[in-house]
Amino acid sequence: MAMELSQWWQYQIKRELLAKSHLTADDLALLRHEEAGHCCKVVAAALNTEAKTIDCRFQRLNNKLGVPNRRLALRIAKLHNLI
Repeated sequence: MAMELSQWWQYQIKRELLAKSHLTADDLALLRHEEAGHCCKVVAAALNTEAKTIDCRFQRLNNKLGVPNRRLALRIAKLHNLI
C-alpha cells in the first residue's frame, strides 16, 4: 500500500508541475538533448534551426521552471520523471 501511495504521489507532483509550468513536448525534447549532452549547435542542426534560437528556447524553458540554468531544469525534469 505504501508503494502505491508513493507512486500516486509522484504522479500527482508530475501532473501539477506540468500544469503549472506549461511545458510542451518541444520543451521536453530540449531537455532530452541536454540529457544526452548535446551542445546548442548539435540541437539546432537536429531541429533545423540556429543555435541562438536554441539558447532562447532554453531561457524560456528555464523561466517556466523557475530555474537559473538548463542543468537545473534537467535535474528537476529527471527528479519528477518528466524525461
